[in-house]
Amino acid sequence: MTTTAEDAVFGTRNRPYPVEGTYNFRSTSGYPAAAAGDAAVVRTIRDGKLYRSDALHGLTDAGRRQFSELGIRLVIDLRDRTELEKSPSKLAGLGVDTRHNPIFEEGNVPGTAEITTLLDIYRLMVRSHAQRLADAVRLIADSGTEPVLVHCTAGKDRTGVVIALALLAAGVDREQVILDYVASEENLRGEWSEAMMAAASRHPGLAGIGGELREIISASPATVLETTLDLVDQTYGSAAGLLRAHDFSDADLERLRDILTTSSTR
Repeated sequence: MTTTAEDAVFGTRNRPYPVEGTYNFRSTSGYPAAAAGDAAVVRTIRDGKLYRSDALHGLTDAGRRQFSELGIRLVIDLRDRTELEKSPSKLAGLGVDTRHNPIFEEGNVPGTAEITTLLDIYRLMVRSHAQRLADAVRLIADSGTEPVLVHCTAGKDRTGVVIALALLAAGVDREQVILDYVASEENLRGEWSEAMMAAASRHPGLAGIGGELREIISASPATVLETTLDLVDQTYGSAAGLLRAHDFSDADLERLRDILTTSSTR
């Protein structure tokens, strides 16, 4: 028998969707979210509203059909321009509005001697690119009733932080957010991870990273997101505080909660 925590990691919501050509494509639906002011009201992340994924350049014809069946109309692509040009998403003709919201400047995706661990990358996002993180969450908040997908290359780091901020601001418990993040490592293990390791080993900009390379490419340890969220709390008070510090009003936060969550009475 699995524990509640194991169910959260290995349950349906965290298992990859059968979208052929992806490895880490999944939903956040069903996660419980705190309801302000009324203990009789139970809120959860809406079914079929917020998805997260690795890159979409490998979509097969079957994968495109499977993607289309989910009804996703907005894709928020967090990759830089170089990544887009090298691996363009195969979404043409699917009626999808793609918004390019790079977290890192073109040519400045971490991979230098100064950035040597996965945690270094996450700290850099919070300390130097918080506006871009907030801009991505705003795209989610502005998406109305349409299903939305957030993705980068692996769907775990840039995507992981954006999804974590959105879910926390919507009232999802921190432990559940971390469990959602942790699931990426299992999804990326094997074929995806080994292909990326082989490509990275030939990249001169990654030569100085050494033993940390595998973690940067394919790991999603709970301690990394926990420490990152501690930094968010120390700097801004909360995920909502980070968003408020980067142009979110209380009305914007309420709109984010409304579009992401639905309620029922106990």
